[in-house]
Amino acid sequence: MSRLNIGKLKLVFCFCLSLILFSNVQGQDAEKTAAGLYNEGLALLKAKNYGEGLVALEAALVKAEADGDEKVIGLAKKNGAMAAYNEGNAKRSAKAYDEAAALYQKGIALNPTYPSNYIGAARVLDAKGDKEGAMNAFLDAADKAKADDNAKKADEALKRGKSVLTDLYNSKSYDKVIALGKTYLAKAQNPDVNYYVGKSLMATDAHSDAVSYFDASLAANPSKKDRVIYAKAQSLEKIGKKADAVAAYKMITDEKYKANAAHKISSLQ
Repeated sequence: MSRLNIGKLKLVFCFCLSLILFSNVQGQDAEKTAAGLYNEGLALLKAKNYGEGLVALEAALVKAEADGDEKVIGLAKKNGAMAAYNEGNAKRSAKAYDEAAALYQKGIALNPTYPSNYIGAARVLDAKGDKEGAMNAFLDAADKAKADDNAKKADEALKRGKSVLTDLYNSKSYDKVIALGKTYLAKAQNPDVNYYVGKSLMATDAHSDAVSYFDASLAANPSKKDRVIYAKAQSLEKIGKKADAVAAYKMITDEKYKANAAHKISSLQ
């Protein structure tokens, strides 16, 4: 046999071998079950490879839905939502806010009852400066957490919502504090939120309304009680209730306010 023919045979053999190997790989991929794909995804999550893990779980979900495998469908959605949350957190930390938001929304679509992705989406809005959107999103996240009987996540969402109000108050955005604070308080009572709303009302000369929010704050026994009492006394003084203002000033014990309170008492009596 000539060298040319031998060369041709080698080429044909190599080509056939490539086809066989390629067919085997395709066959292996086709043979993967929904459970197998799910287990691959779970292993990636355990290794904290959330991005690739999410891709694998989404593939498992497609296969499971085609096969009608309800068990894998449920597990893939549950763990897929957690994977989306963790990958979303990584993107948010890197300030890739649009990518983070898309991942949180994907997580919400996979498992609408999982509250963490709602919190993540709200944090993106807050980071982008959309304080009103963030507040509404945190309150929605708290509702989702309560519906899921997850008190820890509900508390986290409300605390982050309060932080939004703190930022607005510190930036002297009093009208926004009043509006968003009232929305917050309609969902949950909080002594600090009542204080911020009361102080913001004071800043807009709505002293009568402010007193009611200071009372609500005091009823909840705030950690910084004297600052609330002092603010209430100031508002009482402004609306002409001098005796009540003096009574309030006399309750002050914190050295930070005590000297000013004593001066106010002497001037009002």
